[in-house]
Amino acid sequence: MADAAGRGWERWTSSLAALSERLSAAGYPTDDRGRAEGIRHLARQANLALEGELEHSDPRHPKLHRYELPWSQWGAPNPDNVYLRCAIDPAATYVVRGDVAGVHEVLFSLVEGDMHLDENGVFAEVALSDLDVGPDGRLELVIGPDAGDGNHLTSHPQARLLLIRGYLYDWSTEPVISFTIERDDTAGEPSPPPTADDVAAALDRATRWVERSIDHWAAYAAASRDLLEHNTFTPPNTPPGGAPSIAYGGGCWDLGPDEALVIEHERPRAHYWNWSIHQLHWFDSGAWDERLMSCNGHQAHVDEDGRVRIVIAHADPGVPNWLDTEDRPMGMAVYRYVGAETKPVPTATRVPLADVRRLVPASHPVVEPAARRRQLAERFRAAQRRWS
Repeated sequence: MADAAGRGWERWTSSLAALSERLSAAGYPTDDRGRAEGIRHLARQANLALEGELEHSDPRHPKLHRYELPWSQWGAPNPDNVYLRCAIDPAATYVVRGDVAGVHEVLFSLVEGDMHLDENGVFAEVALSDLDVGPDGRLELVIGPDAGDGNHLTSHPQARLLLIRGYLYDWSTEPVISFTIERDDTAGEPSPPPTADDVAAALDRATRWVERSIDHWAAYAAASRDLLEHNTFTPPNTPPGGAPSIAYGGGCWDLGPDEALVIEHERPRAHYWNWSIHQLHWFDSGAWDERLMSCNGHQAHVDEDGRVRIVIAHADPGVPNWLDTEDRPMGMAVYRYVGAETKPVPTATRVPLADVRRLVPASHPVVEPAARRRQLAERFRAAQRRWS
């Protein structure tokens, strides 16, 4: 008879087999491309859940780990963010340290858990721009249950995760965030070997994580697809479980093969802003390292009239601010404003691809194919800095 760990493994593998069958059901794409992407998405979710629950779930021996890379996405990540997370005990005290010289912005958040588990609480948050940094660029942030002065986040009894979002405006030159964390009463104490019950419990948590993630985000994207008027965008707001300092808006594009969606808004007065596009069903951000799946305030061309013009299209429209659909007839586009003084509401116009130039000023740049190849090559080189 299998021990506790073996039984946990059997439950885990049975769940993955059932999920594979569920991804063949109505509502999920079943063509060759859709089926391949669905199984890849399931495998990526499994890998992410195992890493989080088997390797990084012990708040007594905390380990910051990176996720939301091109192969470990969930919940429509922002391609401009470098994401770190760590399990915490809200009754314990932790110290986060790092060199933040030249970093554009970082958000540190104490949260209940993950949105797809209905764990939406955000209990404390602070931005790097609000913290005291030493003249040498060194940062030290204390996290604990007692109120404190200076660089301090007060934990909440329901807080179970520390999330860190590092914002890269200039992918090529800005530092990629790197932090350490230690718990004051266990620093220098190695983690104990796992028990069979520990492994079984971690596998069960990973099973629930993947099952809920697959269902939740597909339903979230489907609701947006079915409830929102296509090719329009909602005003900016902060959803439950989102960071309070971030305002989001979005909508679904719905385009034929020779059509484009031209989005226009005033340049926001914000510490950071961007647009990104996301797949339905899997609700990830696509191959954002290899394709133009996002455009931020540093990367974007702003016309002489102070307006931003973004073009969503299947084929390259020859404009600077192109968002590539990866030939998907429908998907989601989302914008974010962080630390914003103004929050403009975008407008959008669907036109034949050949008419895009009619909706932009005469001075709007033309991007030739060779220049686009150079842009994509530079983007890919810059993205690799996050994991090399």
